[in-house]
This record gives sequence, C-alpha cells and structure tokens, in this order.
Amino acid sequence: MLLPDDESQRLELLRTYHILDTPPEEVLDNLVQLAADICETPIAFISLIDAEREWLKSKVGITESEIPRSICLGNYTILQREILIIPDILQDDRLAENSLVLSNSHVRFYAGIPLITASGFAIGSLAVMDFVPRYLHHKVQTSLHRLARQVMSQIELHQEQISHVKERETIEHALHTSEARLRGIIEAIPVPLIISRVEDGLILYSNSEFIQKFQLTNDNLVNRHISELYNNSDDQQKTLAALAQNGSLVNHDIQFKQSDGRFFWAMASLQYLNFNNEYAILTILYDITERKNAEVKLQEQNSFLQNIFARIPLMIAIINTDGKVQWVNQELERLIGLSLQDFQTRDVLTELYPDPKYYEYVINCIQSADGSWNDCKTLLPNGQLIDTSWANIRLPNGQIIGIGQDITARKQTERTLKAQAEREQLMRTIAQRIHKSLNFQDILNATVQEVRDLLEVDRVVVYQFAPDMSGKIVAESVQPGWTISLDTDIEDTCFQTGAGAGYYQGWKRAIANIDEAGLTDCHINLLEQFQVKANLVVPILLEMGEGDTNSRLWGLLIAHQCSATRTWKEHELDLLDQLSVPIAIAIQQSYIFQQAHNELAERQKAEIKLRNALAEKEVLLKEVHHRVKNNLQIVSGLLQLQAQNIKDPELIKTLRDSQNRVESISMVHKNLYTSPEIGQINIAEYIANLVTSILISYHIAPGKVSVETNISPINLNVDQAIACGLIINELMSNSLKYAFIHQEVGLIIISLCCISNNIEMTIQDNGIGLPNNMDWRNTDSLGLSLVYDLAKEQLEGNITVECLNGTLFKISFPKEIIID
Repeated sequence: MLLPDDESQRLELLRTYHILDTPPEEVLDNLVQLAADICETPIAFISLIDAEREWLKSKVGITESEIPRSICLGNYTILQREILIIPDILQDDRLAENSLVLSNSHVRFYAGIPLITASGFAIGSLAVMDFVPRYLHHKVQTSLHRLARQVMSQIELHQEQISHVKERETIEHALHTSEARLRGIIEAIPVPLIISRVEDGLILYSNSEFIQKFQLTNDNLVNRHISELYNNSDDQQKTLAALAQNGSLVNHDIQFKQSDGRFFWAMASLQYLNFNNEYAILTILYDITERKNAEVKLQEQNSFLQNIFARIPLMIAIINTDGKVQWVNQELERLIGLSLQDFQTRDVLTELYPDPKYYEYVINCIQSADGSWNDCKTLLPNGQLIDTSWANIRLPNGQIIGIGQDITARKQTERTLKAQAEREQLMRTIAQRIHKSLNFQDILNATVQEVRDLLEVDRVVVYQFAPDMSGKIVAESVQPGWTISLDTDIEDTCFQTGAGAGYYQGWKRAIANIDEAGLTDCHINLLEQFQVKANLVVPILLEMGEGDTNSRLWGLLIAHQCSATRTWKEHELDLLDQLSVPIAIAIQQSYIFQQAHNELAERQKAEIKLRNALAEKEVLLKEVHHRVKNNLQIVSGLLQLQAQNIKDPELIKTLRDSQNRVESISMVHKNLYTSPEIGQINIAEYIANLVTSILISYHIAPGKVSVETNISPINLNVDQAIACGLIINELMSNSLKYAFIHQEVGLIIISLCCISNNIEMTIQDNGIGLPNNMDWRNTDSLGLSLVYDLAKEQLEGNITVECLNGTLFKISFPKEIIID
C-alpha cells in the first residue's frame, strides 16, 4: 500500500478536525447529492482517510460506513493534487487484484478529488462512482472541484465550530450559519438551482445559473410560483406525488419553458430541506435537451428501422446475450412457419436442426457473429427441407442480429447448373478421347468409368448385339463387391423373340424397381443374375450411310443400381441418352478407321510399285543422257582432230564454231545425267561452265576480255536449256571475234531472270557494235540466223537488239510451269 510522504503529519492534522465518527451533516449530505446529480452517478460520498480505513462522512447510493484502507480507492486520490479519474476499473493495472473491485459491488467507474487543507495536506476525498465505464466532461470536473472546495470549507467550519462555538450557542444560530454557507455554495454551483416552498410552490431562492437558463431577472421571480415554469402542469403534480412518496427524486426528466415560450428538457433532482425555517424543496436542473432530441430521433429511427425490418424480404432475428430469440420479423415467421411466441417458448433451433452435429455447427455460426454468410439445410415444421443462408452480426450491446434468406431456388439452380456443367464436361472429355484416341476399346472403358462416377451408380456397361440378337458385355465399370459381367455372353431369349423392338426407334427406359416395372420373367431373371434392382437403358444406334434413313441397333448403354431401388431423375436418363451419340460416333469412327487402314495398306502397295517403276525410268533416262553426252563428246573430239589436219584458217574457225555448238549441247546432257531431278537443269551452273568453256576455246588472254554473269536460280527443261546455251555460244563467240578489234579490254555481260511469267535473257558487250547498214534478221551469218531461229521457234519468244555503246541482245520467252 502506497503512503504519502507526510503520512504522520497528515494523520495528526486529521485528528485536530474532530470529525471522524461524527453524525451526518445536512450541508455535507446536500453537497454529496449535488455531486451525484452533476455527475449523473448512482454513488457519491465524502471520505476521510484514517490510518487503517477510509471513513465515509456523507454518502449516497452506498451502505458501507468505512472501507479498509488497503483496498480503498481514496488512498490513490490523496497521493495527488488534481482529480483522479479511472474510466474503467477493470482495465486499470493498479486495481487488478483489488478485492473491492473483485467483490459483488460491480463498480466500474471512479472519480475522486482530494480534500486538501490550507496547510497542503490531503485528508480525504469527494468521490463519485458508477457501475459502467465512462468519463467526465471538463465542465463537470470543474464543478466537482468547486464542490470539493466547499466540502473542505465546511470541514474547516466544523473545526472552527468545535474550537470557538460555546455550548450556550443555540442550534438556531448554527442553522442560520449553515444556511448562509449553503447560499454561497448554491451560488457557486454551475447548474440551475431553485428552492421553492412546499405549501404553495412560491420561489424562495434561485441561483444565477437558473435565472440565466430561464431568461429571467430577479424582478421576474418576485411572487412567482414554480408551477409557472413547467411546460405541462400535469408533470408538476406527478413530480410532487413521486417526491412525497419517495422522499427525494433523482434524475427525473421534466419539460420546462423559458420566458420566451420555448421549452427545454431538464433532468431534475428534488429533495426536501428547511430553508429560513420554511419547509421547502430544492430542485437541481441539468439541461438534457440535446440528449432528448437525440433520443427522439433515435426512437424515430428505431421505429423506421423496425418497420423496414418487419417488411424487408429477408429473415431477421435478434438474439439476446443469453442466446434467446428476442424478436423476429414477419418474413421469418412466414418462411419458417413459426411465430415470435413459438421462438420465445420453444427450443426452435433444435427443431429446425435436429441432427446434433449440424445443430452444433449452426450454434457456432451464430456465436461467431463474424458477418460471413453460411449456408444451412433447415427442416421446417411441415417436414419440408429448404436451403437457407445466414449472416450473423454482433451489436454493441452484445445482442446478435441474424439476417437470413431462402436460397432453395438458387441452390436448385446451382445444382442443376452443376449437373449440366458436369454433363457438358463429360461430353467434352469423351469427345476429346474420341478425337485423340483411335482405340475403340479405350474409349468405351473410359466412358463407362466417367458415367459411373458422375451418376454414382454401382455398374455401367456397354452391351453389343450379335446378328441373332444374343449379346455380350464389351465394356464395364463396376463397384467392388458386385458381380463382374465383362465379356459375359448373354443368351437373352426376350430380345431374340422380339422384345425391346422399341429400342430400334430410340426408346429409352428408367426403371426404379425391376419388380414393379412389368418386366417379363426372362428379363427379370437376367437382371437378377447381375444383382440389379434399378437401371437406366438407352440404345446405341448407328447411321447406315448416305441414302439410308434407317438406323441400326448396335447395342445398349446401361446403368445399374444394385444396392437398392432408385428413383431416377430426368437429367440422368438424358445424360445417358446423350452419351449414346458419341459412343455411336466412336463405333462408326472405328469402322471408318479400319476401312481407311485397309485402303491405306492397298495404296501403300500401289505406291511401292509406282516408285519402283519411276526408279527404273530415272535409271533409263540417266543412261540415255549419258550416252548422248558421250556421243556428242565424240563428235566434238572428231571435229577437233579434223581441225588439226586443216591449214585454211577460215575452215578452222568454222570447225571450232561447230565444236563449241556441240560442246554446249553436250554440257546440257552432262548436267541432266548428274542432276538429281531428271528433265530439269540448274541454268546458273550450266551457263557458268559454258562461259568458261568458250573462253578457253578462243584462247582469250587473261584480262583481255572479262565476262560478268547475273543468273537467277532457275530450272529449265532440256529444250530451253539447249536453246539458251546455243544462243549464248553464238553471241559470245561473235563478241570475242569481232567486238573488241580496236580495244585492249572488253566486257561481256550475261543476265537471266524471271519477270512475271516470262524469262528474260540478255547478252551485251561494250564493243564496236553491229554495222549501221546491217539487217541482222536477214544476213548470211550462220550464227545470227541460228540465234534468231532459236529465239523465235525453239523458245517461242521475242528477240530485240540495241546498238548503243556496244551490242545488246534481249530474248524474252515464256516460263515453263513445272507441276510437282
């Protein structure tokens, strides 16, 4: 326990006041009541701190006369010089283990002002307490400080009376002194105060705060009755009656009116007292107009909200702190089928959620009150099971508001959409398998597995008919524990005698109970063989082909429920019916694939024969070109031998020209012999070799004549290549023989390229050019005549000649279209 530094001096001074264990005093009691009224607290008291206790001189709202000092709150107050405020005692670390706090008093708020003597010692406190956490407005704190000073003045006065008042002084004189002091105290209090006579309500006294609040003057108060200040005369009668019954009134709401006719709300506290030897009533007012206006507005808002809640198309329930349903709106009563009285008198939640684990889940959702939506299955009193969704929110006062809605239709839509999405996904999965896989059995196995998982059945099979209407299970997916029917040959006499003919027209069946479906005995016996109690059956029909509108019954797609009978849903039968289509497609695809496979095998055999024939042809053509090339080279060699035995220069030139022509043709067949493509010549390589051969044959000295070639990578056929080679040979030979007679250096340019659908070839030189009077189309020159004929007849093109700074021959001929 903390003690002031001057504890011994403080205790010695306290004893000099001779006030401990003295009877109550009216003045101090009035001050305590004023403190409670100003602070709007249920508890107020004046205490003095002795060595071992906190003794209560005057008190309101508390029965104890003293509190052990080890646990009293006043012990903390006297340690400081200003007001001590503890907004929430339970949150104050200093008081966590305080037995007073932990007792049944339930005190949560404390505010105390030390009573300090003129010599500076704190001997006690003026304190107020409440049962809820709160805080004091600054103006209220100021009022408490003033009251504490008045209390200390009264204690000082008590000491003076003990020291100086003699026994012979009368009680009336002491009362007169107290009343004078009381008037000073009343005037200092910053709230409206009025004293009125009980007999007729005449106003005996009021402080300046009261005069200012009611907009009066001292003259206005003369011979004025307090009844004139009430806005409603009935309020005065009710107030006086309550005061007479209880002896005092605390925090009583009354409506008063000011001098200008405007009214205001005040919280009034009334008590009887003796004023100037007259029986009077002390009335203390605290303006609560703003609070009242706020309450009215809040009440209007609450009424407005309650009207909304009552008609809003959502279920709304308010649950109190004890977990009991306090209020429900009309929508909840309508949907659930129970009234508010039912919720308040019955354990409705247990009825709505009978499963203990599910009930616990619902209660946890309510108690968590985290505002999130939680979906529930709710069992109505009429036995209907609906889907609901609830969001629970905890209000500041600890209550829980639950907001719910009927989502049965939405859930049904979600389930339908989910089932549809699952069906579509299954259809896509099977379609992808059909597209990706050519193995018919793999497709069937995957299909029956997917269908069994989606429908949650015990078995799914694909049954294929034989020509005699017997059959066989060709694919199966079955739950463990049930009979396996895969590869089982079935002699179904029912089908063989014509039963089930409707399947040819697309007939499908959903049998909930085989014993109640009117089936033939042979059919029931067959189903019982495989433990079937309910099934779905759809036909697998194959289109026969173009021109045939009939379908062929290939087999059946069947779902078995073996564990129990089952009421099938329409979409389940539709799903099975839809799946029969991709299965039929897979079957037809398998047939087509087998047919295509056979056709491909036949085509591969024919292709091998054709390739062998082409290979033999290529060998033959290569051999032909090889022999032609050899024969031309022999001719070229004979011409060269003949030239060696001839002395005539002109004849030698003629033989050499002829040899060059033969050589150009020989090169074409040489390229054809070595080319990987029979019948096509790479013209760029051919011209390059031809130019080199011509230059060598004319013994052109290095640097004398240069030849430039600009040849595009074009393939020509044999006839075009020979013609182009002979033209280049003739024109280049003419240039070498005649164009550069008076020049030291000459230039020949050969170009060949594609322009649109034509091939353009140019041979030009920078020599002396053709004679001006020469008609090159009609000339005795064998070479020029040969060029003209080759261009016009062989190439079927056009030829032009330009003589400007030399000679330029341009030949344009159609491009041959090569089809691979």
